[in-house]
Amino acid sequence: MYSRLLLPGDKKGAKLTAKELDPISDSFDESLLSRLRGLNPASVSLPWLCSAVAVLTFAHCSVKSLIHELKVNGGGDSLSSWYLDNSLKVLDVCNCISSEIERLYLRPLNLRIAIQLLGLDGNPSEEEIHQAREMLADSEGKGGSVYVKSANDIEELIEDLAASIGMSMPWWKVSPVERVVRRAIQAVSFVTAFVAGVISSALRITSGVVVSVRMPKEFSWVDSVRAIESAVIMESSGCGEARARKTRLLKELEDMEAQARHVLEVMDEVSASGGSEEIVGRLRIKAIELEQATKVMSEGLRRLSEEVNELFRTVTGIRKEMADEFTASMRKPP
Repeated sequence: MYSRLLLPGDKKGAKLTAKELDPISDSFDESLLSRLRGLNPASVSLPWLCSAVAVLTFAHCSVKSLIHELKVNGGGDSLSSWYLDNSLKVLDVCNCISSEIERLYLRPLNLRIAIQLLGLDGNPSEEEIHQAREMLADSEGKGGSVYVKSANDIEELIEDLAASIGMSMPWWKVSPVERVVRRAIQAVSFVTAFVAGVISSALRITSGVVVSVRMPKEFSWVDSVRAIESAVIMESSGCGEARARKTRLLKELEDMEAQARHVLEVMDEVSASGGSEEIVGRLRIKAIELEQATKVMSEGLRRLSEEVNELFRTVTGIRKEMADEFTASMRKPP
């Protein structure tokens, strides 16, 4: 978590002055900034997305620790309510991303079936090559209209999360302690919306505009987020010949699709040559390369799914803790 925690001799959070709270707020920002810097250089790959989701899990745990350490009294219930409302949207985003990961996971599975038909250890028959080609060609067009609806859903959720961040009581109507906690929750919500936007863009069926979130300049970590955003946008655009060839933003998906296209091309050469042994040998090599690409993709998606599930469990646990504390406080005699 963040480094500046209250010591046993410190005052209770509700009694700290604005000046005494500044180092705590600054420390929270610095801890988040340090984690975001660790994501540079940005690269839209599955390992990078896993690291980005892990930063979100850390950030939400840090907010929970901040609220606990400051022992917010009086305004504590309102702060918990605000986190509970915003974090519910985070859970919705997690569910949406998990659905997209499951959809993408079917792609390498379909490709592996086609690879098995090619019989990597022997010479595939003309019929086996024909069946494998049909499977590869068919799977290439999967997920279009269904994905458009899903992509719209997650983008709406991200926009909703970002829009709700500013819906709070005016700063001058809250105590210094409440202000620090509200600011921390706001920071985590912004970063969550941003990372979710990058993941949404990476899981698109085609490369395109990266989902963007506007952030206030007051936070010390904003420049790091913008640097990540710029790198992602550059990657999504490509340059020169790479730009013309680019059809996917996610690196592993782009590589897997490219390998599948290479296999299809060699299959056509096999048919045109009447089953030339040399070309069949090339087909075997290309099929092996495709198999490796599908393994990398599948393993990366599995790890990303685990990270998203961990974020979901963490936020759910925080919400339960806060709800239990709220219920306990309501049962206390006045």
